[in-house]
Amino acid sequence: MRILFIAQAVSIHTARWINQLKDQGWDIHLFDVRGSFPHAELQGVTEYSLLFPRKISSSKPVSYGHPFFLKYGLDPFPLSLIGFFTRRFFRNRVMQLAQVIRKIKPDVIHSMEMQAESYPLLEVLGPFGGKLPNPWIVTTWGSDIYHFKQFPPHLEKIKKVLANCDYLIPDCARDEVLARELGFAGSVPMILPGAGGYPVSEMRALVKEKNVLARRLIMLKGYQGWAGRANNALLALESCADILEGYEIVVYLASPPVVDQVKSMQAEGKLNIRILPRSPHHTILELFSYARIAMGINQTDGIPNAMLEAMTMSAFPIQSNTESTTEWITNGFNGLLVNPEDPLDIARAIRSAISDNALVEKAAEINLEMISQRLDMAVIKPKVIELYNSAASKHNQ
Repeated sequence: MRILFIAQAVSIHTARWINQLKDQGWDIHLFDVRGSFPHAELQGVTEYSLLFPRKISSSKPVSYGHPFFLKYGLDPFPLSLIGFFTRRFFRNRVMQLAQVIRKIKPDVIHSMEMQAESYPLLEVLGPFGGKLPNPWIVTTWGSDIYHFKQFPPHLEKIKKVLANCDYLIPDCARDEVLARELGFAGSVPMILPGAGGYPVSEMRALVKEKNVLARRLIMLKGYQGWAGRANNALLALESCADILEGYEIVVYLASPPVVDQVKSMQAEGKLNIRILPRSPHHTILELFSYARIAMGINQTDGIPNAMLEAMTMSAFPIQSNTESTTEWITNGFNGLLVNPEDPLDIARAIRSAISDNALVEKAAEINLEMISQRLDMAVIKPKVIELYNSAASKHNQ
């Protein structure tokens, strides 16, 4: 079996999905249209960098760039002048992709994410007579369809991708419905978050504080921008200062406006709050295992992996009330759903999660059971392997 992934090499989601396959003995290739360096956890692939293919063994990743970037799973290109120049010198990446497809003759092509990694395959169709010579699987992340379909140039490309791919793996049921409405007529073999199955037992081994009622940490995902609304969460937390004495608030993946707001809050001294520097994935998981509450406030999203990871580590989720999150959280039962634009609504949820011990304790049990049934790698991995085998066998018939 030979699989060609079109995906962001730097992404932890890409690494975790591909690592599900590393014991199959398959020939796996990864082409990143953006040319990013591979994530430190990515193993067992041939990765097509901006210059030439490099083999990443299944036991030890190849040493790309400075060890600092590998250690923390960061993409050095946006952080250096190298990226500034290489992105201009390698405008023919799409043609390089077509050459790779011709050379390696994959049994299956799998693009992960819509805008950066699936759109370019539309340009590859021409050299192949209007259709890829292999089954094409598309995984959508977050708001790939839900948000971008409202912009006509994106809508046209989304429809073209959906018309040409054979399989779709959305991260929520909402996006399967949207895809069908936009003309997708292929197969949806499963609905899964972008990272695939979770190694639940390994993640649970990182849990430090098993008694959720003894936890005194609040984790906040710090995205602020076209989708993120972390600043509204910070306003809500500030208004709850009277009940948060003894709690620490950690903001991770913080956008610059969030960093500025946290610094201002630190100067006022009402809350014990800090920004988590860029850190390895396991560090965030360990922090979730100390957290009573995990917050993710976004104007739009699919199924947030951070939410699912927090639920796996028994942190109580306070999440934006979107159609996708309701597929996992029943408001007031195993989490609380809030209006991302309303700091007062978010504050009410925080107060409930701090005061209602029964809700928090019961939610931890419910969520772990749900994750184990729906996301455990032991359950998911066989389905993923069967998908590739089935797609390849149909192609070779």
